[in-house]
Order: sequence, then C-alpha cells, then structure tokens
Amino acid sequence: MTDVTSRECVWCSSDEDVADFRNEPRCGRCRTAEQAIAAAREFVGFYGLRPLGGSVESDDDEEREHRVAAREASAELTRIRAHTPPRATSRSRQRAPIARSAPTATKTKGKAATGKAQSATSGATRPTDISRPDRVELASRAEGLLAQLTEIEERLAVAQKDSGLSGKARVSDLTAKREFVLRTLAALEKANRALEPA
Repeated sequence: MTDVTSRECVWCSSDEDVADFRNEPRCGRCRTAEQAIAAAREFVGFYGLRPLGGSVESDDDEEREHRVAAREASAELTRIRAHTPPRATSRSRQRAPIARSAPTATKTKGKAATGKAQSATSGATRPTDISRPDRVELASRAEGLLAQLTEIEERLAVAQKDSGLSGKARVSDLTAKREFVLRTLAALEKANRALEPA
C-alpha cells in the first residue's frame, strides 16, 4: 500500500488516485482526460470523420460532444502539465523552445513563400475521404448488423425465460450487445446520409 501512495502521476505529479494507465502511473484526473480523448479519436476514426484538433464544427450533436470533450480534456492536460514541479518543467522548458522554434520558422517561411497555393496543394495531398466507406460497403455492414441483431433478439427471448443468475447475466450481456449494434446501425445511417449530395 505504501507503494501506491508514494507514486506520483508522471504527467502532473499528483499523488491522488494514482493507478497504471498505459504502463505509466497516472492520477484519476489525467486518466479521465486521456480516456475522453481516446474515445473521441475512436469515434472519429470509426466513422471516417476528420481528425481531432482545430475546429469543433460537426455534422451532428454526438460528434460535437466528442470533439468538445476532447478539446476540453486536452486543454486540461496542457494546463496541469504547466504546473508540474520545477525539476520536471525545467527539462521540458529547455527542450521546448528548440523543438517548437524550427517548425514555427518553417511554417512562417512556407506561408510567406507560397501563400494561398500552399492551402490548395495541402487539400490535394490530403484526401479527406480516403477512409470513408461507400454506399455498397455501408449497406453490407448494415445487413450484417441486422442479421446479428435478429440473432441477439432470439437469444435474448430465450435468456429472459431463465430466471436464474446465469439467465440474468445472459440478458444483461445480450442487452448490451443489442444496444451496441443499434448504436452502430445509427452511426451507419448517419454515414450514409453524409454521402448524400448536399
């Protein structure tokens, strides 16, 4: 027990609610923020949406919630990182100007030299729909999920007849699976609508 209480978060040096997260000791506040960012990344990756960062402009409320949560979590992590003890910040501050000055100088030169041409070429070099599925793939996924949903409903009807603990556990498990499939179907419908011409 003294081992756990003496550990500090590697990010903010807090010693409250420290537990291993991605093989590093992290406090509860940092873990929560990291999990919010990871959930948002998983959401935008799964639906082939633009990456996190920059604007929180979104097609719907669910996407906006994820983007806002990730932005707030990132800001919180940045804020608490700045308040680390001097021994940790002194090393990061010594390296930070070196690491940041080169890209900033490169960006400034690039913008001054190319102006609007750079933004036009960056759009051409970074296709936004490379990971988006087409309508055929969406329909195929939806059919597979509907078949899965039918099977889950049948198994759920059988499990609800069993009043024992194992039956209740199966009902709980199958209900969670059904909710996941329904959420995924809703997301596929959203992706299908996004493919429609404006």
